[in-house]
Amino acid sequence: MKLTKAVASTAAAAVAVSALAVSASASLLIVDNAPSHLSSGSGMWMAKIYCPSENIDFGVDYASIKTVKFQITTDDTDFFEGMFGGAVVMSCGPTSLTPEDHNWASSNFWGCIDEELGFETQDTTAAILAETLGDYTYQLTLNVDDSNCFYAVDSSDAYAQIALQEWGQDMSQIVVKGMQCYDEAGNVVIAFDGEGNVVSGAADADEAPADEAPAADETPAAEETPAAGDVDAATDSSKGSPDTGVADVAAVAGLAIVAAGAVVVAKKRK
Repeated sequence: MKLTKAVASTAAAAVAVSALAVSASASLLIVDNAPSHLSSGSGMWMAKIYCPSENIDFGVDYASIKTVKFQITTDDTDFFEGMFGGAVVMSCGPTSLTPEDHNWASSNFWGCIDEELGFETQDTTAAILAETLGDYTYQLTLNVDDSNCFYAVDSSDAYAQIALQEWGQDMSQIVVKGMQCYDEAGNVVIAFDGEGNVVSGAADADEAPADEAPAADETPAAEETPAAGDVDAATDSSKGSPDTGVADVAAVAGLAIVAAGAVVVAKKRK
């Protein structure tokens, strides 16, 4: 009988640890009623900039994009630990007309250094280092070069899309506030708010509202960020999204979640 109870207790503990692991895994806040060009779910927010098969064409020179910026925040400051992480992805095709490695060119990021909040979670070896903008807001900047650039393709099955993936282990949900694309001169090619709405394009880049710019003070005027307001929610990524190949990466990140879960929850319940 004692052995049976011991086994039962062990099983219960395993279930508890598993539950902690799930709750400790960060996810993206889901966008309600997302526009057709936005694919977003708990693990990915992706804006399709060009996809003629889905009647998506904003009339911008997407091949001119040289810089991409995302602003992210948390939905719950009480449970935020700065433990976000994932990747910014540039993806274009079809692979029959563009380099195959541009189908899903991924650049990773992890954590932040936020002196005001006391967070030092950043992996300084990551391809992208988060910039702290203040008030629980962080900016991820991807520099586009020959390894991840878009190719303009005149084909019915062409596509160009930009994604933010999240597989961190924060206790709060991560919120996308906005995404902007710039050309080599620092002009806005196209910009979206966190709900996927287009808020600026090449034609009206100079008219972007100043109050929608959460960029840091030292950001050059040419690259002021026309980020948008808060996000409500996301839908699952679907058509137009290629095989991401991130399952193994997410699994590796998951190994850390079980170890971190109990510690994070214990800290929050003090």
